[in-house]
Amino acid sequence: MDKPTSTKSGWSLYQWGIVLMLLAALVISAIDRVNIAIAGSYWVKHHMMKPANLGLVQSIFGWSLTAFLLLAGPVIDKLHPRRILPLGMVIWTIATWLTTITLKLPLLSLFRGLLGLGESALLPSAPKIIVENIQPKDRTKAISVYFTGNKLGPTIGLPLSAALLVAMGWRQVFYVTGALSLVWVLVWLAIYRKNKGIERPAETVSVNRSVGWRTLFAYRNTWALIIGQFGYLYVLYVFLTWVPGILVLQEHLSIGKSGSLSALPFVVAIVTTIIGGWWADAWVNRGGDKTVVRKTIIGGGLILSTIFVIIAAYSKTPTFAVLFLVLTMASMGLVTGSVNSLPMDLAPEETVSSVSSLQNFGGNLGASFAPLVTGLLYGSLHNFRIALIVTGLVALVGAFAYLFLLGRVRPSYTANGSLPEATKNVAMH
Repeated sequence: MDKPTSTKSGWSLYQWGIVLMLLAALVISAIDRVNIAIAGSYWVKHHMMKPANLGLVQSIFGWSLTAFLLLAGPVIDKLHPRRILPLGMVIWTIATWLTTITLKLPLLSLFRGLLGLGESALLPSAPKIIVENIQPKDRTKAISVYFTGNKLGPTIGLPLSAALLVAMGWRQVFYVTGALSLVWVLVWLAIYRKNKGIERPAETVSVNRSVGWRTLFAYRNTWALIIGQFGYLYVLYVFLTWVPGILVLQEHLSIGKSGSLSALPFVVAIVTTIIGGWWADAWVNRGGDKTVVRKTIIGGGLILSTIFVIIAAYSKTPTFAVLFLVLTMASMGLVTGSVNSLPMDLAPEETVSSVSSLQNFGGNLGASFAPLVTGLLYGSLHNFRIALIVTGLVALVGAFAYLFLLGRVRPSYTANGSLPEATKNVAMH
């Protein structure tokens, strides 16, 4: 089969198809995470579920995803996303449907843990697929398009879940949203072909430059990715899991109205995510130092998100609360393309899924604690002020890691665990 190559005029139709399919997968993933935010607010109000228990159930998904990410990266590097990603999508459909069986905490927790297993296949698969199909000068743009799914998913999923709940009941929320990933699998299996997107010199494909799994922990940059992503995803998951709760439980809005207003921060973040990705690639392609580009965009965005979310914590009206929550997510959107391009900047192709899985291990460790900590603080204090202040401080920790712990942004991981002179500045001693 001929390999369509991209030209100076843009990506081929196949390349656009692959990036948009990855975007669709992340949209579905986000929908299957936020559906419980809408249903959970209903459970708290009408089924006497304690906020802390809801936070615990949401965190169990995050803990499961975090644990399985450690396994997913090396498995994907070995077996390739074309096998693992569709399998993961099927597993998370089953887990979403099983959520309708019971609200008893042990089984509900088990089903959310199974969802974490299924979704662990996606995040480490995406950078390997993009490296194989998109030329280096456009990869931050591709990543930014893909990661708009984290914002587009809630934009669609929150009002969709609210509408389904009001019209049909909370169980139908999970039946409908769970079916989406099966449709995705059928389309993906029909169109995806390994290494079809770009012509690749034979030596770049055949030479094995993989890095031993344990060796990855010898690099300072690995720890910068883990800690920095902890801060980044903690903020995102407070928004994914508790913004509807903030509007319903603190601002006393209806579930229907909260669904549409909860989506607003993510609508704005879609725009800023695209802007951030295009800005980063344009800056680098015009001669900008990649280290300066990545650190400026990532550090600046995380610091702005800290400022805005703390202002939101002290807002006196629903209007101002929503405004500064929107500005927080807008700042996070600017960060998205650059922060998630770092594994491709630092790692060889054969190891990029493993490095991405470690970055997202740290991120999802933060994500797994975000809903639990937020739920516990609200349950104790009966408002979200301290929870939002904590969110801002965690974002600041992420900014510190990416600004000061992260070394030079250049290929840093070498084969067989060797640490040549050129990479010593990014290794732990």
